[in-house]
Amino acid sequence: MRSFFSQVLISNWLFLVILLITGIVLYVSEGYVSSAYKFILFAFYVIFSMFLAFHTSYKLASNITDKLLVIEKKTMEINAGDFGNLLSVNDTQELSDLADSINTMSKRLQMQFMDLNLEKEKFNFLLQNLKEGVFAISPDRKILFQNESIPKSLIQANSQSRLIEDSIENKKLLSFLNYHIDDCIDGKLLLEFGKKFYRVRFYSLKSNSQAIMFMGVITDKTEERKIQVFREQFVQSASHELKTPITSIKGYAETLIGRLKVENDSVEKRFMEAILRNSNRMIRIVDDMLAISKMESHKSLFQPEDINLFEFIDQLKLTVEGFINLKNQTFDFEVDTSLNISVDIVLFEHLLLNLIQNASNYSPENTRISLKASLEKENIVIKVKDEGIGIPESHLKRIFERFYRVDTDRSRKSGGTGLGLSIVKHIVSLHSGWIDVESLEGLGSTFIIHLPVDRKAFIL
Repeated sequence: MRSFFSQVLISNWLFLVILLITGIVLYVSEGYVSSAYKFILFAFYVIFSMFLAFHTSYKLASNITDKLLVIEKKTMEINAGDFGNLLSVNDTQELSDLADSINTMSKRLQMQFMDLNLEKEKFNFLLQNLKEGVFAISPDRKILFQNESIPKSLIQANSQSRLIEDSIENKKLLSFLNYHIDDCIDGKLLLEFGKKFYRVRFYSLKSNSQAIMFMGVITDKTEERKIQVFREQFVQSASHELKTPITSIKGYAETLIGRLKVENDSVEKRFMEAILRNSNRMIRIVDDMLAISKMESHKSLFQPEDINLFEFIDQLKLTVEGFINLKNQTFDFEVDTSLNISVDIVLFEHLLLNLIQNASNYSPENTRISLKASLEKENIVIKVKDEGIGIPESHLKRIFERFYRVDTDRSRKSGGTGLGLSIVKHIVSLHSGWIDVESLEGLGSTFIIHLPVDRKAFIL
């Protein structure tokens, strides 16, 4: 096997040797040829030299070109996914090395292709056997993938490569998908379809800030919803049943305190006051449980209205001063007079009163409670700050849980039910927002509410 360089070199040397021999022969024979034939002899030599040069170049070029065409054909086959037989070029060193490299690349690509197909089959098998329905949508609104767990009432079967408008009849789901594809954002949706309840989670997959695909997950929440409804009905029934005897106990205690002539420092008086205090607390717990149950089941009528936030809080200040002044505390607020917000007035007032009253209960006398509201990007941010005892860091993640108290004794003395912040979180969720808290023990707390300006009815 020779290299291309050696083949060219040998061919050139043979070409020169033949020309030299031919020239010598012509030179020797020149003396025997008449002058009339010398021109013809010279012309023959020139034509022979040109033919020999063309023939040598053509043989070299065609030899290389034919093998390059074979290599090109093989690379095109590899590019098309047809790995086939190995490439064989044996008479030129450089081309043989190139063929070996292509064969090695072909084997490696074939192995990778087989591994990718295997992983694809595994992934496809996993997606097809998931309990949840999974689907993928391209940026041009075509369905790329759907597994068999997707309810046919939401997305028609075998809808790959079809537009979502042709595959989805549910208008609420279609509107939800179009809105989130247009804005390239994530979201979730609760759907009630007949007696079925579904939760849809939608995610955008991005590369360099551009959406390349959208993924959706549909979960059947029917059984969970039935359990939730049963639990809510139980809580409501139990709360109503408890409220009657508790109210009776409170009434009897008030009657006894009013009619019995007992001394103020007597044991009997302390017992009756304890009965009255705990019955009042039980009534507040029952009322809070009913409020949470109604909000969770969406039975409380959610009626958002556009209000001026400055005017609303200015009026709320009159109510706040009723319990703020008892501890000689001060309440001030900082709100732009042009800031408007869409909220359910009753729930929003309950939310702010709850946070401010908590701030007052857990702050010492002669302290300041402040409220600040501002527009940040697409959210209205409301901050309620106090100068109270603060919340230890270990408790921050759990303070919005039901009946969770940081300081049990202090909470009971202040009349807390342990449900206030849970109600606050539910009200914020009904407004499609979220709530955070920042606190340092001994340095006060700041509750931060984020309410989106542009809230869609189907975003839950």
